[in-house]
Amino acid sequence: MKDKNQSFLTNPTKKHLILFGLLWFISNTLLTLSITDLFTESFFQKNYVMIYFLMIGSTIATGKLYINYWKNKNLNSHSNAE
Repeated sequence: MKDKNQSFLTNPTKKHLILFGLLWFISNTLLTLSITDLFTESFFQKNYVMIYFLMIGSTIATGKLYINYWKNKNLNSHSNAE
C-alpha cells in the first residue's frame, strides 16, 4: 500500500531528476548571464544579493531531490534483495 503523502520531492523518479536538473542548470545559467551582462561585469556585487539567495535555494532544493532519489533507490534495492 502506497503512502498518500508521497510527492515528487520525497519519491522522485529518474524523469523528475532529468527535468529538474535541466531546469536548475538553465535557470542558474540565465541568471548568471543576466547578472553579469554576458560576463562583462563582475559576478559578485551587493546589488544582486537576492538573486544569489535564489540561486543557492534552487541548488539546495535540487540537491535534496537528488539525495531523496538515491535514498529511495538504495532502499528499494535492499528490499528487493531480501
